[in-house]
Amino acid sequence: MDTEKISRAVPKGLGVKGNSRAAVVVPLILGEKKEEILFTKRTDWLDEHPGQMSFPGGRYEQKDKILKRTAIREAGEEIGIQAHEIEFIGQLNECETITKYTITPFVARIPDREYDRNEEEVAEIVRYPIEALIAGDCFEWKEHTNGKETILLPYFYIEEDTIWGATARILVQLLEITTEWKY
Repeated sequence: MDTEKISRAVPKGLGVKGNSRAAVVVPLILGEKKEEILFTKRTDWLDEHPGQMSFPGGRYEQKDKILKRTAIREAGEEIGIQAHEIEFIGQLNECETITKYTITPFVARIPDREYDRNEEEVAEIVRYPIEALIAGDCFEWKEHTNGKETILLPYFYIEEDTIWGATARILVQLLEITTEWKY
């Protein structure tokens, strides 16, 4: 994984007015022998995106002042990571959710350790090897209908989990920029 490409990337904003703002940390665990991405599985009782795979993050609050602080605060709340443990590498393009959020993804290196999930929001913390995510048989594009509109969305199937929606779109960006992965 070539993270230097992320640090040189110039992210694109969507310029969508009226959407709620959110930010996520795309957490990379990069060791000499393994490269992994950390995901959270949301609890089934959350109002938005229940049970879905996601990156740690959430809704912008005025006290955050900037979206990077939103990502830090939310990651701390969800997986118990401290701000000083997050080594930011760069930022990916913003992406919009079907629930009218504009998400700003910040790619960061985090320590290889156990994390403490917030049981109210996070059902499980999952780490997947980048090698497994770029394997040819775990990815496909599928049609998704939202109201009157049908769009193509990326889906990753890994072990018993399905990664789709905004999380999968962010993951596609990351893998396209940092690896030789072609879908």
